Amino acid sequence: MACLELRISDDGLRREVHSGGKLPDLFYEIRPRAGAAPPEFDGGDFALIAMLPIAMNAMTDLHAEFAVDSTLLDGLDHYQEIWHSWRPDLFKKKIKITTAGETSRPPSSHQAAVAAFSSGLDSTFTLSRHVNNDAGRATRNVRTAVMVHGFDMPLEAESGFETLARNGSAICSELGVDLVTVKTNWRRIIPNWEMTFGAGLSSVLQQFSKRHDVALVATEESYQNCFPVWGNSFWTDRFFSSSRLKIESDGGAYDRIERARYVGRHRALIPHLRVCWVGPRTGENCGVCPKCVLTKLNFVAAGVSRPWPFPQELTAELVRAMPLRTRWQRQFLELILSKMKDNPEVDPEIVEAVAERLDIDRAGQSSAAGITSIVRASVARVKGQLRERLTLS
Repeated sequence: MACLELRISDDGLRREVHSGGKLPDLFYEIRPRAGAAPPEFDGGDFALIAMLPIAMNAMTDLHAEFAVDSTLLDGLDHYQEIWHSWRPDLFKKKIKITTAGETSRPPSSHQAAVAAFSSGLDSTFTLSRHVNNDAGRATRNVRTAVMVHGFDMPLEAESGFETLARNGSAICSELGVDLVTVKTNWRRIIPNWEMTFGAGLSSVLQQFSKRHDVALVATEESYQNCFPVWGNSFWTDRFFSSSRLKIESDGGAYDRIERARYVGRHRALIPHLRVCWVGPRTGENCGVCPKCVLTKLNFVAAGVSRPWPFPQELTAELVRAMPLRTRWQRQFLELILSKMKDNPEVDPEIVEAVAERLDIDRAGQSSAAGITSIVRASVARVKGQLRERLTLS
């Protein structure tokens, strides 16, 4: 069993989680920007969220040497069942959790929300639509945005993160929202980033529970285009809620083209959008990686006019040369093509390049599937021959 212990600096801005060497040590360093108020320490709920995926992978039970919110404990029980069922290779065991006590506290009286923020299209859409009261009954009073150093932007990319934070500060200033950055080594110590990052993000947001009653996490895609088995999912993020702070997924009713169209109506935000995490870690958009090219295409499909926050224009050559490495990228490109086909204002050469890129990808997948089929057939024949020989002998 790993016993989790908290160490909090005198000013409350550095928070560490230790387990006597049973699991890797974890830290968070909090830095309020431009006069923002730092989050007051409000208990160790965040530490249990952060260490749970690591402990499940290590098949190690956890004991929290501090009190934990009872609502959160209920949620984490569901979280374990779901992920152990989905990915038993990563979440190897539903572990036992014990604590020094349980708490149940009323929500903050501030009626304020905190939002995860990266300066990207999705999180900027979430931030701006709530600030502008465009989310209907779901509108939250977002007062704080939180940007994490150590997730998409590696810890060693200090100058790159500062550039990213400056752009994030510009967006937050335009919207009248405080920005706080949090530096952490959480990504370095987890077994799988893509399937666990919702836990890491929620562990950061739960540290703002003293002055906020809701935390918003932008969905990566719409409900129609999403994959449920993913680290950040509206299916499972809610299980990181406590009685004090409710975690809410936001924006799932809108695809990325619709989000681009909305942000395009707030032109002052566009120069500061930063979507690139594949290219050099400079805090700027490289303009040529799949994420950058897809975002350019989203702007085209949404009818958002230039200038865009990229160092070069969108060309047919860029589209044709774009690697498609994931199912999401293929799905996004298919959606973009469907939206551009019936829009006479879109350059026909760009539309043709998108169609060609998808055709090339489909041909490659078909070829790979054919090779796989041949290999499987060959294996089946060999197995059949072996069975026949064993029967005759």
